[in-house]
Amino acid sequence: MIHNKFRAGHLALASAPALALLITAAGSPPATHATASTRKAASTHKVVDITYWSGHPSGALYKAIAHLVNEFNRTHKDIRVNVKAIYTQDQGLAAFESGKAPNVGLLPTEDAPEFAQAGALVNLKPYIDGKDGLSSAQLKQWFYPAVWNDMTIGGVRYLWPVEKQGWMVIYYNETLFKKAGIKKPPKTWSAIVADAKKITALGSKYHGIAWTPSVRQFFDMAVSDGGTVYKGKVHRTAFALDNKGSAQALSMLSTMVKNGSMILTSGYNYQLDFGTGDIGMIMDRTTGYTYDLAAAGGKFPVGAINSPVGSSNKTSMEIKGASLAMFNTGTSAQKQAAWTFMKWMSAPQEELYWSEHTNYIPLGPEDYKLIQPYWKTHPDQAAGFIPNPSVWWFDPRTANLAPAITAISSVLDKALNGTIATNSALKQMTTVGTQYLSGQLKG
Repeated sequence: MIHNKFRAGHLALASAPALALLITAAGSPPATHATASTRKAASTHKVVDITYWSGHPSGALYKAIAHLVNEFNRTHKDIRVNVKAIYTQDQGLAAFESGKAPNVGLLPTEDAPEFAQAGALVNLKPYIDGKDGLSSAQLKQWFYPAVWNDMTIGGVRYLWPVEKQGWMVIYYNETLFKKAGIKKPPKTWSAIVADAKKITALGSKYHGIAWTPSVRQFFDMAVSDGGTVYKGKVHRTAFALDNKGSAQALSMLSTMVKNGSMILTSGYNYQLDFGTGDIGMIMDRTTGYTYDLAAAGGKFPVGAINSPVGSSNKTSMEIKGASLAMFNTGTSAQKQAAWTFMKWMSAPQEELYWSEHTNYIPLGPEDYKLIQPYWKTHPDQAAGFIPNPSVWWFDPRTANLAPAITAISSVLDKALNGTIATNSALKQMTTVGTQYLSGQLKG
């Protein structure tokens, strides 16, 4: 019997490969250097060195970045990219102020305004419109409008698309589904609830769902039930969670926690619990797939379910991810080399490799077309993508969002554990979330 609903994962039972992937590497991995052919070319060509801070210091994401950078260096004899797995959002501003910024950084969009205000970023429009840029037709093939429109700050194009992930995918244990008599994957939240009960009924050690509460995933559930998250669609400086759809979603979740069909975890422990084979389903992001698969360790097949349909007969998917930014540092030759690298990283063929190996979603029509053959043989990865941008939504572009999400998360946890009523929780989420989002309270 599990008494603490926020239990730790079964660390002793997790496979060594899963732990290796889940633990963040201490320090930065060594930089990726040029290949032998590139070094030979340096004897006859002047090589421009640039540095890329890539984040993603471990697992499949780090390996994919290393491969892509090596491939760029192999095919570009005049440029050498040195990659370091440093989180730009954590150290980038201090590095810029001390004259040690990278030439290119992977930067979460919500952190970008602070960097732009400090003068740390370069306006990319002259490069996009220049002789080595892209035409309007090419841009439309490379990027969906929803992705492209998310790349500006105050009307200035400081960001370049490179990775986006869907925030709601459900991965499931196919063996446990069969054991519980579930013949097909659920596609609605009501079916998720019913199947979670069936799995839990198998015995005291089984639970239908393991979930580390995520405010953004709760938002997706609320919208799929016809609820709203923000007040207004343009200037989103206030939350509007006190509504019927949000109440229905929160009630569904708290009821599952109360009856034991859902257990609440912390951090990435839901992945470790999934690996024990005693959990039917977990809620994750598309990029969690490689880690969830590693947690399973081949002990059972893993299936995937797209963001489920709610009572409003629609689904919802937050799209989130980091973008490439060029730092206002270095020579003009280094800036041009940085642009060449950024454009190459987001090209459809390179994005295809990135999506196949990390499960980030396609950025545009050409990516989507190229990945179809791969998805036919990897349907679990395909399940993470909703090819309908009308149901996508993006975070407001403000540094105030992070403390607002933290404040809402605290109230959500209390509601899930039954220490505060659903309606009271939604009112508190709306009030405290708005206070932080509008800047009345500082995080």
